[in-house]
Amino acid sequence: MAAINLYERITPEVMQQLREQAVRFNEGRTTANGYYAISMATPYRKYYGLWRIFNDGRIPLFVRTLSHTFPMAIERATTLLRYCRTALTWLDNSFFTPYYGITYDIVSFGKYHGKHLAEVYYVDPQYVLWLANRFEPEKKQLQKLKELAQSFAVVHAELTPPKKREYHSQSHYVGEKGEILKDLHLKIIYVRLQVDTYKPDFYIDQFVLAVDDRNCRYSFIVKAAARSQTPKALSCYSLPMHVGSEWTLHSAKVLDHYTSHGIQYTRLGYLKFAGQSK
Repeated sequence: MAAINLYERITPEVMQQLREQAVRFNEGRTTANGYYAISMATPYRKYYGLWRIFNDGRIPLFVRTLSHTFPMAIERATTLLRYCRTALTWLDNSFFTPYYGITYDIVSFGKYHGKHLAEVYYVDPQYVLWLANRFEPEKKQLQKLKELAQSFAVVHAELTPPKKREYHSQSHYVGEKGEILKDLHLKIIYVRLQVDTYKPDFYIDQFVLAVDDRNCRYSFIVKAAARSQTPKALSCYSLPMHVGSEWTLHSAKVLDHYTSHGIQYTRLGYLKFAGQSK
């Protein structure tokens, strides 16, 4: 590990234990695409921080604060990176000094106006992924913001737990694209809340996976009926979908067919609910 200026009082024995902990953590991990680093706290910056260091010319990316003590900072960093195959180290705060105070990481529009991108990622990573993948900047400063968001997209992929393997089912495509399906009886098997990034406030949609009695799989989005107070809860006016509940669709339009993890899905839109079956 690199030499550091440590302002916190830590005995040599504890410091050796922390080095050994880091070495064990890095077993099987690589620095081929860069690494993660803990920045040291100073008398003026009380918290240890987690950064992503790239080796392709991108500037170091501040991810989040960790703790005001070094042992807890290492504990939290290793917990955050438990699914990641990228190595972890620590660097003196002087390494990061040139990157403090940049302004093009501040969102200058929308519901997160005035917030740093790291702050936005902490509360709403899907918004940052939208900036990275779908936002089309018109100004040079916003292009830099998009590039930072793309760096956060790398971090998000590295920190996200691997999905459980889905086994192949007997599902097959239903209908033709553009066809209107009638009287579909579906059981909900998965629900994910997601923020509608095209609206300025918190409009929470529901991404839903469902299955019919022939084991055919469907996906659709139930749009928010009204604004929510937070990005983590539905509006009281929205129709809540729950795993295990059964619904009847009076009609739905086939928007597309796709395959995910060997399973064929029919994507639906223009939903008209007849009611809940159970």
